[in-house]
Amino acid sequence: MTKMNKLAAVILIAALGVNVNGKVLESSVATVNGKPILASEYNNYLQGVIDQYKANAPQALEQPYAQDILGKEVLKGLISNELVYQAAEEAKITVKDSELDETINNIKNSFIIDEKTGKEDPKGAEKRFNAALKKQGLSLATYKKKITKDIQARKLMELKVQEMVKPVEEADVKALYENVNAYLRNNTKKIKEVAKDPAKAAEAQAIAAKLKQLTAEQVLIGHIYLNTTKDMPAADVKKKEELAKKIKKEIDGGMDFSAAVKTYSEDPQAVTTGGDMILIKGVAPKEIDAKAFTLSVGKVSDPIKTNMGYHIIKIKEKHAEKQVGYDDIKRDLGQYIAQTRVQGAIADYLGDLYDKADIKVTKEFEIDKAAAKAQAEAAAKDDKKTDVKADKKADTKTGTKK
Repeated sequence: MTKMNKLAAVILIAALGVNVNGKVLESSVATVNGKPILASEYNNYLQGVIDQYKANAPQALEQPYAQDILGKEVLKGLISNELVYQAAEEAKITVKDSELDETINNIKNSFIIDEKTGKEDPKGAEKRFNAALKKQGLSLATYKKKITKDIQARKLMELKVQEMVKPVEEADVKALYENVNAYLRNNTKKIKEVAKDPAKAAEAQAIAAKLKQLTAEQVLIGHIYLNTTKDMPAADVKKKEELAKKIKKEIDGGMDFSAAVKTYSEDPQAVTTGGDMILIKGVAPKEIDAKAFTLSVGKVSDPIKTNMGYHIIKIKEKHAEKQVGYDDIKRDLGQYIAQTRVQGAIADYLGDLYDKADIKVTKEFEIDKAAAKAQAEAAAKDDKKTDVKADKKADTKTGTKK
């Protein structure tokens, strides 16, 4: 399934936990002011998130209680959505037929790719859209009700943002720039002044660090990687070293570097990237960093040994460090301030809705049970220590030794 169709399918899957006739298929995982959040809706949203992690960051799913951590976030999101839906209804937010039709058409267009051929097929988009609806037991009417609620929620949030967010002024942007620039230029006097407000200091440091990365000396390399591990037998490590030398000899003899990447590299991302990657000075392992920023463009390194394995790199492009001034980043800083204010306003509004709502969560998570068990065990240990101290104190008073 293509990424576009996956996203649209997730939207459809998560639309509502009811069948065409409106009968509840599963129990609820929570209630918000008496309105249930169905287990089917929760499970479908969660599965969509898990699928995305499987495709983009599978290692994250290997962490302890990974699914519970994601599940708690999904449930929190569904509760927030329901709070906003209810607030939109209370505010009597309306949706025009034209707005609904436009949204539905946009979703249909997301099914433009024919998964069998991998090519665009605009004429078949509606057929695939309807098939996705049918697969989930949804009628178009039921789905439109859900989309109408989504539009109502979006319009309500837009109104709240307009009410709560102060427009960004030039003075706001300049003040932030001065704070960031202090960390960029290591202006100790200004840094001490900014540090009086920990939140502003953390913000300025984070932006400065990002800018340093974006403007630092960089090099585009081709990368061939042969993996070794700490517990790998020495004989096997030696084989990797000999293979690395063989690859370098073949490249020197005329083998195309890209062909060598496809033939030999053990980097799982090499299939999609062709082995190309951008290195920022000072970030890569020091052994690679030393070669990447001293070799000339077009040159291929000898095998480089790191604690991760053997590497052969080809220098493709070099970019010198950039100096940035206020005019270079004022637009980005302005957008950052606006976005931060919008996020803050949304968080404040949702917080207010949470405070006023009657929310009951019935879904149980193993991570919570484990935390409660650990807390109980820690409390028991503390109680035992307290009892021992009390006994010793009593013994001291009576002159008894143990």
